[in-house]
Amino acid sequence: MAKLYLTRDLPMSLCIMPCRRLWTWRLCFTVLPVLRKSCWKELRAFQLWLPPQVPKKSAQTEKMVEALPDPFAAYAKLRAQDKTLAASLPLPILVALSEKATKYGLSTIVDGIATDLLDGIITTSSRQLRVATALLSATHHDPPILDKQKIYSLLILLRQSHALSELSSANISALVKCIVDNPSIDPYDAKTMDILLPIFHQSLINQSVPKGAKSMSYRPPGNVFIAFGLIHKLIIFDQDKHALRLFETLTETSHIPVEAFTEVYHTSAKDNNFAFVVRSTLVRACLHWGWYHRALDIVVTAIRTQVSTDIALTELALSTLHLALHNASSNHFKHCTWLIRHLINSSSNVIVPDSMIRLFYDKAMHLQDGPSAEILYKDIQSSRVIRRKKYPLPRGYSLTWLMNHLTIASRNVHLARTLAKQVIDELEPIPVQDRAHFIALTASHGFSSSARTLWERYSVGKDREAVLGNASLMLRMVSVFSKLIYRTKAEIEESISSQDEGSPSTASTLDERQKLLEHLLQFAELVVGAFRISKGSLEETSHYDLSTLARAYITLGRISEGLDMLKVLLKRYEIPDLYDINIALSAMAELHPKKAVGILKKMVERGIRPDAVTFGTIIHHAILHGEMRLAGYLIGRAKELGCDELSAKTTASLIRASVNADGAPKSILKENLQRAWEIIQSGDVSSVVHTPNTGKYCIFCITPP
Repeated sequence: MAKLYLTRDLPMSLCIMPCRRLWTWRLCFTVLPVLRKSCWKELRAFQLWLPPQVPKKSAQTEKMVEALPDPFAAYAKLRAQDKTLAASLPLPILVALSEKATKYGLSTIVDGIATDLLDGIITTSSRQLRVATALLSATHHDPPILDKQKIYSLLILLRQSHALSELSSANISALVKCIVDNPSIDPYDAKTMDILLPIFHQSLINQSVPKGAKSMSYRPPGNVFIAFGLIHKLIIFDQDKHALRLFETLTETSHIPVEAFTEVYHTSAKDNNFAFVVRSTLVRACLHWGWYHRALDIVVTAIRTQVSTDIALTELALSTLHLALHNASSNHFKHCTWLIRHLINSSSNVIVPDSMIRLFYDKAMHLQDGPSAEILYKDIQSSRVIRRKKYPLPRGYSLTWLMNHLTIASRNVHLARTLAKQVIDELEPIPVQDRAHFIALTASHGFSSSARTLWERYSVGKDREAVLGNASLMLRMVSVFSKLIYRTKAEIEESISSQDEGSPSTASTLDERQKLLEHLLQFAELVVGAFRISKGSLEETSHYDLSTLARAYITLGRISEGLDMLKVLLKRYEIPDLYDINIALSAMAELHPKKAVGILKKMVERGIRPDAVTFGTIIHHAILHGEMRLAGYLIGRAKELGCDELSAKTTASLIRASVNADGAPKSILKENLQRAWEIIQSGDVSSVVHTPNTGKYCIFCITPP
């Protein structure tokens, strides 16, 4: 490490003189008496930012360098004590600080140096120009560290000193790019553009598209791409004259090819204006170079700045959208979404091609942008759009992907139900590999009618095994239809009871419900029977399929047949897993919750840890049997065993049932209410428990009639 020599004859000065082996120049700066001695050591860190004039230092020297204080922290501390002292640091240090702080995105350091410069604390013209040039490199950072007002003020400083040429072409392009990429209109953008435009324009004049074979592999440089956006921006700023000059330059250098002028659109009188002609030509030039996103930005802005979308702009938008969709990234897909929605919802008679709608869905699936696909589908289903044009559904895998998003990700039950019904009504084909999953999604969310229609449609034909033999689908179908069977039975019992009491319910209504119950039972049996037949011999059926079949039988109340499936596993000497045990327990709990609890205790004694499904199943049936104490015991036992993932819905149903037990003694109600309060206060249950309805049930429990 370079040694430091303190000059004794300057008590108010600190001279840092590196050895000549490392640097051949001397740095001196004044240190105020109030500067604490501890800060002197930190100031040594600034030496690290001075440009070295020697080969790489030794490993020992590098170790010493790493141990020095952070130069940025040292500068911030120095500036906090005295801005004048910080501004008087050697020029190479200020420049290095500006550049490095910009590189690492340290906005406080950059802003501090810029403020000192613009406030005149950094003196002398040469220092000001060098530091201003270094600070303007901050525009390379995305987003820019310096605010637009300071950038403009620094440019004014350079222009007054005729030093704009000190800025590199990369810096000029970066400054212009910040203006082009800004979606809003900022007054400082226009002012900054007035300063930069002549220099930026000059850099484009000598850049021409090569001729001959070289033109085949030619790609325009970055500043040409920026120039396309700049012309568009200048039109927004109402600087048509500057936009035209830049447009002419790009045409002369062949960056706007001849083909961009040959496309003819059906234009109305109001379309024959400067802005539309230039923008449409720019868009076609962008498409020529493969700059689909730049073309899309220009079209979107053009539409947003017009009161109505006419034929010419519509055709331009459609052609741009088609190519942009093929090449859209996640960021630019939002622009595609906005544009296609605008065209579909337009008051004019704009018809988006069906192929483009399907392409949009496919791209949304590829980018996993479910919300965009959902909002487009919602727009397409509006009555106003349907009156004008009925747009197609997603096709192939995109169809199942959209249903999956609507049911699971966004939980938009209404749109999911609409999609299922539309698939049925329009006979939209579902890919063979997706049929079981699609139908299972409709069944699991309660669309029983749609699920049944789709199951019956695809349970025949050469690919029927994809539906008939799918265990997950079979179980979903049985689950949804068993609920319908249970509900229909309850309605029949209620009708009979009401009829006995002289209710006006007619015999025909009762007959209709009886027939409905028969149809539901027959269909549920058909689903289970078809699944069993598709698996062939039970001895060769997989463990998972047998377990699923057992669960289906038990769900339908055929407990004996369900247990027979588990016996097949035992005969094959296959050890039942927790899933199998839960199936058996659910069957027992449905009839005798207390016996199921006895089996659960034996499981714990033998080292088998029950899971949330085990507890939830028994608690559910205990509540149905009115065994509130038993259900409360199970919740406490689940917590003791560390089963924190117990279903919040189960907990909520226990609270409601326990505090709403009609005819229960006050002592039991009080005990249940206390337990409910402890559960609510625990804070480790979901919002399903923390609802106004739960509070209402608790209040009714303690309120005297």
